[in-house]
Amino acid sequence: MSTPQPSNSESAPHTVPLPAAEPEAPVPARRPERRRKALLTLAVATAVAGLGFGAHLFLTRGDETTDDAQVEADVVPIAPRVAGAVLRVRVQDNQAVHKGDLLFELDPADYAARQRQAEAELATAKAQAAAADAQVNVVEAAARGGFVGARAAVSSSTSALAAAAALSGGARASLPRAAAAARRTSSDLERAKQMRVGGSISQALFDASQAAADSAQASVEVARAQLVAAEDSKRTAVGRVGEAQGRLDQSAPIDAQIAAARANAELAHARTQSAEAMLELARLQLSYTRVLAPADGIISKVAVREGQLLGAAQAVAELVPSESYVVANFKETQIGAMKPGQKAEVEIDTYSGKKLEGRVESISGGTGARFSLLPPDNASGNFVKVVERVPVRIAWVNPPKGLNLRAGLSADVTVHTR
Repeated sequence: MSTPQPSNSESAPHTVPLPAAEPEAPVPARRPERRRKALLTLAVATAVAGLGFGAHLFLTRGDETTDDAQVEADVVPIAPRVAGAVLRVRVQDNQAVHKGDLLFELDPADYAARQRQAEAELATAKAQAAAADAQVNVVEAAARGGFVGARAAVSSSTSALAAAAALSGGARASLPRAAAAARRTSSDLERAKQMRVGGSISQALFDASQAAADSAQASVEVARAQLVAAEDSKRTAVGRVGEAQGRLDQSAPIDAQIAAARANAELAHARTQSAEAMLELARLQLSYTRVLAPADGIISKVAVREGQLLGAAQAVAELVPSESYVVANFKETQIGAMKPGQKAEVEIDTYSGKKLEGRVESISGGTGARFSLLPPDNASGNFVKVVERVPVRIAWVNPPKGLNLRAGLSADVTVHTR
């Protein structure tokens, strides 16, 4: 079936708009041009992005970054070095203090009494040392004088013994003479008696013979008594010689006696030094009743009140020093090229957008897990490889004044390892 063709009269109105449709003929040619421009723009943008990324990689090559970092400070626990009752508290919580500022005081009465006792003991020890020094001189003089006197006594007693021996010898020699004289006079008396009986001699001569015999016998008795006395004197002299010799032997070790006296003096001086040390310790303990700030910083967590009884080394506050630093925990794959002295940039979360200059001060000798309370033990065979973190200490370089870098603030750290 063929489609009916319109007549000329009917088709005239439809042929009028045909010339207006002719300008749309170039549309298929414009679309590829737009596509090329879009592709070119995309390519340029990609190239710019690639160049930018490449430039970023080039400029940041060797930079290691971590957001696992914190501001740290060497927080010092505040504790008294001696026990006692709190007398006064001079600080408040979170108060800024300077080194040497008084934080609180303990009751010093007990320690003041101990100091006075130590002073008295020191005075006693010094007096004893002075007496010991004087005793050294006394002992030295007595020892030397005693030795000389003992030696003189030995010489004198030896001389007396010699004299006593001579007297004993003389008495022993005179006794036979007296005995011989007594025998002779006794014989003469017997003859005189016979002659008197015969009337040959007078009574006077007989009496004279009798007196001579009696005198001779008395001389014998005297000689015997002198011999006994001389022997006694000799024995006494021998005893005195032994006594004098004993004294000489006793006084002979002069150096030993002097050394003993000097040793006693040294002991007294050692006790003096011990007393001085005890006094110094008492003074220190008395000074420890005043608890001072060890450094500049902020005193926090104050837990001490007046009247509270504290023990030695009982922590009652925390001192956060003004000096701080940053501890950045880098992955173990990031620290291969790190070393002390490299520059670092630190951005504190509290002061976002403000970059601070730092310097790598040191790198930990082990990972954070190794220094934990319960370090991992892979000996059981349950090993799962985990990228460990290594603490790196960052020191500030010319930090801005007035910027409060509190301990514990989070930070982002970038280390330039080039």
